[in-house]
Amino acid sequence: MPVTPVDLSNSKILITGPTGQVALPVVEHFAKIADVCALARFRKEEDRERIAALGARVIPADLADASSLEAVPEDIDYVLNFAVVKSGDFDYDLAANGEGVGNLMMRCRQAKAFLHFSSTAVYEYAGHEPRAEDSPLGDNHRVMFPTYSISKIAAETVCRFVAHQQEIPTTIARLSVPY
Repeated sequence: MPVTPVDLSNSKILITGPTGQVALPVVEHFAKIADVCALARFRKEEDRERIAALGARVIPADLADASSLEAVPEDIDYVLNFAVVKSGDFDYDLAANGEGVGNLMMRCRQAKAFLHFSSTAVYEYAGHEPRAEDSPLGDNHRVMFPTYSISKIAAETVCRFVAHQQEIPTTIARLSVPY
């Protein structure tokens, strides 16, 4: 089935995690053609300035704190959720990654589409064997990042739940990105 390209030139796009290696070039690209809002904790002023210099509207917020999302416009057309927290603190990481995606989706429930970027870290370890989408899930990254795989699985679960409950067209993409 052929895919029809979407004209994003007059769209309002929310990109979370804009300072990360994966999202930064996406912000740079879309800020040239659309109204981009970039959401992050922005703990470093230079990060805030860098994103603003690309032409994106900077929104300081923490996905672990639903009240901080009040600055997100309610008329967002598309959400690209690259945000991830890897603090090692299960309570915080589950709140930011799991509950955070739910809070974000509820805030942007009128969006035309929501794209949630997850990770192949959600799969059970299987060496270099290729994985299928329905391969077993597991705590693959525990040695490196104790909370990462579990909070990514939780985020996918919440994302699917809210997508169904609010009828938000949603895609979950599991990236396998070596840094």
